[in-house]
Amino acid sequence: MNRIKILLTFLAFFVCGGVVLAQELPLIARNLEVADSEARIGDIVSQAKEGLIRSSSAYDENIIGVVAENPIMVFGKETATTLKIVSFGETLTKVSNINGEIKKGDFITSSDKPGVGQKATESGFVIGQAMQDFNQEDGLILIFVQPQKIILPSRPATGGIISQIFKILPELMIPETIPEVLRYIFALLVGGGSFIIGFFSFIKALKEGLTAIGRNPLAKRSIQTAMILNLIGIFILTLAGLSLALFVILY
Repeated sequence: MNRIKILLTFLAFFVCGGVVLAQELPLIARNLEVADSEARIGDIVSQAKEGLIRSSSAYDENIIGVVAENPIMVFGKETATTLKIVSFGETLTKVSNINGEIKKGDFITSSDKPGVGQKATESGFVIGQAMQDFNQEDGLILIFVQPQKIILPSRPATGGIISQIFKILPELMIPETIPEVLRYIFALLVGGGSFIIGFFSFIKALKEGLTAIGRNPLAKRSIQTAMILNLIGIFILTLAGLSLALFVILY
């Protein structure tokens, strides 16, 4: 038992320490040749045929990183045509609210404005995540740079859901479909009710059994036997209810 506790302690230490270290990593950049002479600090850059240029299309698949100002470590030889590009880590990045107000945690992607990011509202390539809120027209905010492709969950609008409901309702009111609708409702009530009742009965029986054992340890064997029989009965009744619901649906 002591070995397990020690192992868990070390595991927790390394996990927590890894999270902290990941957040405190020094900003590292690379000196890369940039073909766009107008690229400045905070600009999002992408790879193009002519070289690195400011990103100028939304969800650009060729995003490389962000032009940084004062990274702690820089790799590569510096020349008159190189800029310090960050591809992983926190750095100030140019953004705009053209695609909505930016909140902390929002994914940021490129936009039609050269070098300027915007809030990502659909799946595609992004430059990273916003580390702070932004409600101005244009400016610089901290972004955790990590170019990647994301898939955002599609959420239908409330109006769309309501319209779908109104489309379905007339079909449900057709006399021929009413028996089938009632059958599914009955199956839902039976199946759901059986599961809920069985679950809470199981918890109650388990709790009462453990309490009884604590009060009367000498009768532990008989109490355990009664608990097992009780739980088996609950399981059988729950299974019977679910089977009945399945039978109603299929037949």
